[in-house]
Amino acid sequence: MSQDKRGFFAQVFLALMIFCGLVWIWTVAFIVGWPWEKSGDWQPEFRVVAVCGDKGDFCGIPYGELEDARAKGLFKTLDLPGDAGEVMEERGWLQWKRVNGLIEAKASSWHFQTTIRYKLEDGKPVLVEYQDVSARAFYFGIAAALLSLLGIYFRKFRR
Repeated sequence: MSQDKRGFFAQVFLALMIFCGLVWIWTVAFIVGWPWEKSGDWQPEFRVVAVCGDKGDFCGIPYGELEDARAKGLFKTLDLPGDAGEVMEERGWLQWKRVNGLIEAKASSWHFQTTIRYKLEDGKPVLVEYQDVSARAFYFGIAAALLSLLGIYFRKFRR
């Protein structure tokens, strides 16, 4: 059985680097595996992509303010030209693409990512499903990485 000849700080540094890698791996796994909610309930803050302005620029309008924005003429249409697009907004990115006849809009920032899939019926959006990933995925990643690191080191000490 070989002894670890590294100094204390070298061992701590190695453990921290392994922990950071595990946090990244676990967080990405949680984001990819985050469940889709299939309820038809719109949250008022979900951003619907619209065509705004005279140049045909894209903008995001919170679902809760959609009827008010339509009455004020803040957007032209919800029927989007093309297959994909993106726009930088005040609070983050808004990206959209067409997937199997649905519009998939993703609003993201440093601390959240909300993806909604909806279709248009008579000029109104109908929610199909949504995925709301918040900082919880990162917190779950930290907890899973800590447990994984403890498992790695307990196994090492058993030898």
